[in-house]
Amino acid sequence: MKIVIILMLLFILFSLGSAMFYLVKGQGKSQNTVRFLTVRVVLSVLLFLFIILAAHMGWIETQQPAFLRP
Repeated sequence: MKIVIILMLLFILFSLGSAMFYLVKGQGKSQNTVRFLTVRVVLSVLLFLFIILAAHMGWIETQQPAFLRP
């Protein structure tokens, strides 16, 4: 499960880096910047939903801070 989350985070960082590259290269006039930023937002939302689903299904365990434990 950790591998999936780490891979998604790496894809998000790659998409952000690609958007920055096309922003600098095209002086903000390229459609690639918008495309890669859209991909980054979609991947971030999917990762968030996947983490919620994994916690609900019991694939990952959530931990409480020590001061909240009985």
